[in-house]
Amino acid sequence: MIAPDLRGYGSAPLDPRTANGTPPPLAAYAPDRTVLVDSLSKRLAPGLTTGFLAAPAAHAPALARALRSGAWTAGRFNLEAAVRWAGDGTVEEVGAAKRADAAARHALVRGHLGGFRVRSDPAAYYCWWELPAPWRAETFAAAAAGRLGIAVTPGTAFAVGAAVPDAVRIGLATPPVPVLDGVLRRLAALAATAGP
Repeated sequence: MIAPDLRGYGSAPLDPRTANGTPPPLAAYAPDRTVLVDSLSKRLAPGLTTGFLAAPAAHAPALARALRSGAWTAGRFNLEAAVRWAGDGTVEEVGAAKRADAAARHALVRGHLGGFRVRSDPAAYYCWWELPAPWRAETFAAAAAGRLGIAVTPGTAFAVGAAVPDAVRIGLATPPVPVLDGVLRRLAALAATAGP
């Protein structure tokens, strides 16, 4: 997002964070130009495959036709659960618990990888770790897997273009917190070695 460009289109003033500390959605800046598509499958539960669409009134008829042409419809249980949980506060409660869990996991990242360059959003369940020299992303990923039994994804898997940083993506969501603590400690120790 390029903030100055949005101001030129009659959008709301830029607000850096919402009440819960997350960035505001794009719709806050350009409500007449933004279509929000979301699902509860990542926010609440993987099996709750209920999607939502919020669009400016001018776009609603075309979007409704597109949805009907694909014969997309929500199952009764999923729709009932989504509506009830959104109304009774369950969705917000689970979201807050996930943000707290992500923050705890990021505290571990800061504790173990604080001396390295790491980028991430504190509400995300991953981090992007720029490796120290002489490590290369592919050799580090291979060493982590071969020596430690730990999988990290080299930056080449996400690269677009020729410039690929020597970085790895570390998933933070799956391991229990005590396991993640050990994994990060072991990865930091590996990175501190002389290299491959």
